[in-house]
Amino acid sequence: MSRLPDWERRLSAYLADDGRNCFIWGESDCALFATGGAAAMTGEDRVAHFRGVYTTRAGSARALRDLGKGTLIKTMNALWEPVRPAFAQRGDMVMVRQAVGICMGRDAIFLGLDGFERATRAEFTHGWRV
Repeated sequence: MSRLPDWERRLSAYLADDGRNCFIWGESDCALFATGGAAAMTGEDRVAHFRGVYTTRAGSARALRDLGKGTLIKTMNALWEPVRPAFAQRGDMVMVRQAVGICMGRDAIFLGLDGFERATRAEFTHGWRV
């Protein structure tokens, strides 16, 4: 998978969509938000089979077990190339406190229960190349 030539514009448009800042399990939770950003940049949605399948945290865990590789990290590692968090670039996906977000350079943006949240690069624990 490679980013489209206009990936920066696509990512900006994706993040500017006001409807994206509403956390809903199975529709726009943290992982689906971040992977949606990857889909916007590449034109390929690698997690389409997860969308609309669950509506709770427990349902998310079941979906990861049944449709993924068992855990969020293992599933992400299977779908995207892992990268050391220190080397994550703008547009890559990163993890902080079991949430997946989009690296914006010096920090990352995440979709939390109350809308967008930010975390610093020092907090990144995992990363995936987009």
